Amino acid sequence: MRIFDWPGNLVPSNVMVRPPRKTVGNKSLSEFMQVAPAIRPPFGLTLEFDGLFGDEVLAYRALLASLEGRANAVRVPLFDLWFAARDRAIGAGLASHSDGAAFSDGALYLTDDLSGVTVSGVQGQRNITVDFDAYGQMIQGGLYFGLGDRPYIAQGVWWDGNVATIRCSPTLRETYVNEPLRLRPVMIGRLTDDDGGQHMLRRGRWTQVSIDFEEDFREPLP
Repeated sequence: MRIFDWPGNLVPSNVMVRPPRKTVGNKSLSEFMQVAPAIRPPFGLTLEFDGLFGDEVLAYRALLASLEGRANAVRVPLFDLWFAARDRAIGAGLASHSDGAAFSDGALYLTDDLSGVTVSGVQGQRNITVDFDAYGQMIQGGLYFGLGDRPYIAQGVWWDGNVATIRCSPTLRETYVNEPLRLRPVMIGRLTDDDGGQHMLRRGRWTQVSIDFEEDFREPLP
């Protein structure tokens, strides 16, 4: 499996993130439903695009060709903007100098996320402790966050000053040591079907698409 980066010019109009489910079910021919615990429940993600034009169409087609059905995966942002309500600078992707000042022309630094906020914990841990320091109380229950390429959702958050205890779902996928916490999480996703994301080219020039991904745990090729 190879992992490709999501094209920067593809921004969905509608997003549905499906947090990990604890069970999986299969229905028999007799309509009997058998439910069993999920050993490693994945995130799911649906992205809808109202209309793709020009270079967006080409970027989308190139992505589908690179994925080769379910053979490869993509590092896709969750495109959830609720984090922006917690901090305008991070929401806009901009930051000032450490003293809060901008450059002389009013410009700011470009930033992708928090800086210096890290997490340490062992695989399977449910509650994590995070010091947000000068950022203040930056996270609340219901927000998604990321550690590396793995997304999580905060089920609940309890504060002691600027130190948060976060109950996360799923439990930690792996052991982390000083791993940066991301409020702009990404997910390694694969198509849920080999023909997923296929689209009709309307009037030979533009397209309207929906694409489904499921979190992929396979190790990439060296």
